[in-house]
Amino acid sequence: MDRLFEKLAQWRSASILSLLSLALLVFLAAPARGDDPCTIGLAPAATLLLPYFEVDPANPAGLTTLLSSNNAAPQAVIANVTVWTDLGIATFSFPVYLTGYDVQTINLRDLFNGSLPRTASAGQDPQDSISPKGQYSQDINFASCSALPPPELPAAFVAHLRAAHSGQFSSVLNGCAGQSLGDGRLRGYVTVDTVSACAPLAPGDPGYFGPSGIVTDQNVLWGDYFYVDPANKYSDGENLVRIKAFPGTFKPGDLTFYGRYVGQSGADNRQPLPTTWGSRYVNGGAFSGGTDVLVWRDSGQIVHPFLCGTQPAGFPLAFAGEFTFDEQEHAQAIPLTPVPPGQQPPGPAPGAFGAEANRVHVGGPAFPVPFDFGWFFLELNGSPTGGQVRQSWVETVMKAQGQYSVGFSATPFANGCVQAPQNRPGG
Repeated sequence: MDRLFEKLAQWRSASILSLLSLALLVFLAAPARGDDPCTIGLAPAATLLLPYFEVDPANPAGLTTLLSSNNAAPQAVIANVTVWTDLGIATFSFPVYLTGYDVQTINLRDLFNGSLPRTASAGQDPQDSISPKGQYSQDINFASCSALPPPELPAAFVAHLRAAHSGQFSSVLNGCAGQSLGDGRLRGYVTVDTVSACAPLAPGDPGYFGPSGIVTDQNVLWGDYFYVDPANKYSDGENLVRIKAFPGTFKPGDLTFYGRYVGQSGADNRQPLPTTWGSRYVNGGAFSGGTDVLVWRDSGQIVHPFLCGTQPAGFPLAFAGEFTFDEQEHAQAIPLTPVPPGQQPPGPAPGAFGAEANRVHVGGPAFPVPFDFGWFFLELNGSPTGGQVRQSWVETVMKAQGQYSVGFSATPFANGCVQAPQNRPGG
């Protein structure tokens, strides 16, 4: 009799686990309520965006950026990580294998020191010690991932990465790829895509998108990021931008996230980001560190390495307009047409957000403001006379008393499908 009860208990436990796994599968497969290809949400997605990173390579205790890639599904997946300069040139792509419900954190300081995250699918990890799986997780073999776990990057390639992301000459690219801002810091942004195979490809390379491409439409990725600055006692973070795939939704000519790499055909299936933003700022009082805005922008072109000391065609990027409000609703607008020198009212300089990945201090030379406290309305859709539609993303970081820091997403006023902002000031 005891044996019978033991077998019933084992059967019951296995049934509960099976039902739980089934429930999780149904939950993850079901579309989110109000799922809208024009609205960016927090649900798991097929692409993640870290809109801006910064690393101080000269100080081991200095500023660095960490990001995580998480798998929301029980099925194992491959995430392809691409590192871009602040002017939008891809410098390196590498695969990260994720078992079901896995999480992998990347410290970008490690990358620029030559160390990649150590992951491996079941075929390269028979002892399940590199990428161990949990009781609800799938662990399978991807034969294309035979190079996992990755070795240390060669010193010459590390030198290329550091040069490209600090605006110096890269022997690999035979030119420059980013801005040289004079402080030696490494800057850029990162994208993470679900893919079907490990391959040394980045968006824009043949074989990445399309019917025979490696990119998949698995909306299973989520993650976050942190800026950590031990030397100055600051840290803050936010969710990575989650860009969902909507297969069959976008037609040729529609704005999509990777549109410039697929000839604006919509073949990437990724929803577009917004174009117009609002965010609070503080520039005094207890917030002695003020406010920085982190701005990612789509330049609308495929950017190639260029002659050092110059900029690629189309840079610095223009923007359509900006209004600054104080906390009593008084407004100051910068004009959309040029004005004589010395008559420009406070507001972002024409090239304030001139790169694809930007960090701009509110109240500084690039973004003077007429009020100490308030909010700004920013139209990052291209030049008002050029008719360009340019997607973007804006984050806000506020710092106080030399030890407190908080980061949060700005508020979109127009999505990437309908570019005209709702309730635009003055119009």
